[in-house]
Amino acid sequence: MIRLDHVSKTYEAGVQALDDISLHIAPGEFVFIMGDSGSGKSTLIKLLQKELNPTRGKIMINGKDISKLKQKQVPDFRRKVGVVFQDFRLLQDRNVYENVAFAMRVIEAPRREIKKRVPYVLSLVGLAAKYRSFPRQLSGGEQQRVAIARALVNRPKIILADEPTGNLDGGNAREIMKLLEEINERGTTVVVVTHNTEIVRAMNKRVIIIDRGNVASDQGGE
Repeated sequence: MIRLDHVSKTYEAGVQALDDISLHIAPGEFVFIMGDSGSGKSTLIKLLQKELNPTRGKIMINGKDISKLKQKQVPDFRRKVGVVFQDFRLLQDRNVYENVAFAMRVIEAPRREIKKRVPYVLSLVGLAAKYRSFPRQLSGGEQQRVAIARALVNRPKIILADEPTGNLDGGNAREIMKLLEEINERGTTVVVVTHNTEIVRAMNKRVIIIDRGNVASDQGGE
């Protein structure tokens, strides 16, 4: 599903963010990636999203070497990888339904499919009754649920969540992680970058710790 073979990333200023990392994440796994600020974990998640390309090494996702993708192939690749951000990144001038539907309109999904799929995904994240609400009318936890629905709506095989609980209180953070766990149990591979050690300990999943550009620890959960 996700394989990194001897991946390094050096920025133009000469700063080496990742140094010869090799990892394998199997289909259906739930994996946490942790590390201090500047450890390289943010670079790693950007490489998996193909926001960046590695300086050296190979990144295989869904059987494809993504560093070899042509620019016109990138949108299709990203449709198969749902991304959830810390700051939600919702469209403030559109309601919940339109925020989620937008992700389908971008890929020119048929109107009939949008009308069927969006309510279904909103029901999965517990927001079916709030489809007409605007982001400003929602709590932080609800906004993150909308972001998760948007990431799910195009049926990705992988969800990458970058600090998804960073702007939430403890109760909402636990609810969001429970939701991501339920999504994982339906067969979606979930990779979460987080600082929240309390949640990581409670969930007992595989934890990869990045330190100064290297894999310092890789421990399985239950």
